[in-house]
Amino acid sequence: MQCLLTALKAESQPLIDHFGLTKDSSFLFPVFKRDNLYLIGIGVGKKRIKDRIETFCKHFIHEKIQFINIGIAGGNHSSTKIGACYLLHKIKDETTGKTYYPDILIKHNFEEKSLVTVDSVISDGEGAYKGLVDMEASEIFNVCSSLVPVHRLAFLKIVSDYMNLEFEEIIAQPISNLIALYLDSIELFLSQLEGMLLEEYQILSEDDLIWINETVQKISLTKTQSLQLLQRAKGFRLRTIESPFPELQNKSSLNKTSQKIYFKQICDQLSA
Repeated sequence: MQCLLTALKAESQPLIDHFGLTKDSSFLFPVFKRDNLYLIGIGVGKKRIKDRIETFCKHFIHEKIQFINIGIAGGNHSSTKIGACYLLHKIKDETTGKTYYPDILIKHNFEEKSLVTVDSVISDGEGAYKGLVDMEASEIFNVCSSLVPVHRLAFLKIVSDYMNLEFEEIIAQPISNLIALYLDSIELFLSQLEGMLLEEYQILSEDDLIWINETVQKISLTKTQSLQLLQRAKGFRLRTIESPFPELQNKSSLNKTSQKIYFKQICDQLSA
């Protein structure tokens, strides 16, 4: 399953029209679908992202989901072009200082850029940021990476301005026209991502599954932790086909706190 994430209606509508999506009235927020392709309207900024994505995922607990954020961004006039579409390889949250790295495993035709997520529209930031700026990407990454492996996240950003416009001026622009220019490229990109998703069903060998089961038993993982371990293991195997999984340490007596710490260490090694 693939799920497109958009902040503005003007970003959503060209995608809805192009892919023939229809409204899913079972949700209290904008969700559109056709077959295994969904689109969620997450709203502008961070505040609704966690609730909407987690609510959506509760309806599809056993599905493998790819999240693709598509939308506009402010750009630096010396390193980006108005109307150009970029794939993000680095996302920094200006408020928290945290940096996230999308794991791009497929070949693609987009130029890659870094982006900073801010809490309010930057209308006088021309030259202050080297790459792109938006208001949602870091929160999308933060939320979705706790639900699916990092390689199932992708971010496509189209430059709408050079960080020199107020919000009202930005949304007054023909945003839908900018998105429409890349519909064929987006469709091809989604097809490439879908191919990678299909490979996941057979990515783990019998030995890999044995290691996962032993890890679950040795450190008494909960059901949620077991699912997280499985997701991390698949991502690790997609990136490193022949490398061994981390060697397990002898942990005979773990309390709740130390178990969480050790489990995080294993996940970090799988995600490195």
